[in-house]
Amino acid sequence: MRWFFVGLILWSSIAESGTRVQVEGHGNNVDQAKQNGFRNAIEQVVGQVIVSDQEVRGDQLTKDWIGGYSAGYVDDFEILETRQEGNEIVVKMNVAVASSKIAQRMMSSGNKSLIINGERLQAQIDTQLNQRERGDRLVAEVLDSYPYNAYVVNSGQTEIGLGVRREVYFDVPYEIHWSRFWLEALNETLGVIAVDSKSCNSWFVKQDDKIRLSAGSGLLGRLRDTPCGQEADMRVSYKRSGAWFGETRSYYFYDRQTLEVVNGQIQTPVGRQHIGLRVDLKDAGGIVVDSRCARIDTSLFVSYTEPRLEVVHWNDQRRNLRPVINGDASVYGVLRVHLHNKELISNISKVSLTVEKTCV
Repeated sequence: MRWFFVGLILWSSIAESGTRVQVEGHGNNVDQAKQNGFRNAIEQVVGQVIVSDQEVRGDQLTKDWIGGYSAGYVDDFEILETRQEGNEIVVKMNVAVASSKIAQRMMSSGNKSLIINGERLQAQIDTQLNQRERGDRLVAEVLDSYPYNAYVVNSGQTEIGLGVRREVYFDVPYEIHWSRFWLEALNETLGVIAVDSKSCNSWFVKQDDKIRLSAGSGLLGRLRDTPCGQEADMRVSYKRSGAWFGETRSYYFYDRQTLEVVNGQIQTPVGRQHIGLRVDLKDAGGIVVDSRCARIDTSLFVSYTEPRLEVVHWNDQRRNLRPVINGDASVYGVLRVHLHNKELISNISKVSLTVEKTCV
């Protein structure tokens, strides 16, 4: 069993660009102390997202990973004091923190002067790269539970029969749909790491081409620029319980690397998009008597649009496809499992269905 939690912790509201705080950083040297101070300042201003991914087998905790991600970077800083405390260096600083959610195309404000503050630029670059790397790690940890926790599998009444050669088989009906809990966790995570995220009604997504091509001012003129129709890096759509219309969230990433991380987790390693559906025939004690795995096509669950690149290398195209998750999709079918040994029929008392990455 795997438990999965996503939580948002905010020490203060998301700040405007350049919010200044005074912090202390600790480290083995001045550079380490500065980096520690930068992290403290960012977390103090914009907050931090905590992801806990725990895997439990029996009563033994086998995995407990907690990672932090802060959606901000250092815009400027000033060192006020440097001192030695035991074996540590302590640096006291005034740090200006900018929220990465604010649309800033350039990290450093332009002016007519030719003077460049290299230390300030280094801090901007280092903290932004650290932020993006931690964001990639965060979304990778969330998607690491795909497809195991992403889908819910239900089974109907199992029937037994004889084939044309008198072989024994079991017909196992199944129905697969997305886990709402997993989709909400994914949406929350993507909403934090994306440079921008927009939500819109699914009706407008379907009608968007007509809306964007409509001329004039008024309502259609305003709807023409709706974010629903812009080619996002990733989309997640599903209808919440009790809602009239489905909701579509469009996510725009900082760069191609985040998209490659996403595709590396949800794409099938080889062949057409699919997941493995394993059928285990078990005895009264839970011991597997016989087992099969079938490939289930996932094109209804996840589709892809072409990458936003002027020139696409054939080997890179797969990594840069933009995924669209249809959270309202479901798949029905019947798996026929031929029993290898007819003498084992009397031992079978339970049928179990589980989702796997692929059949091996």
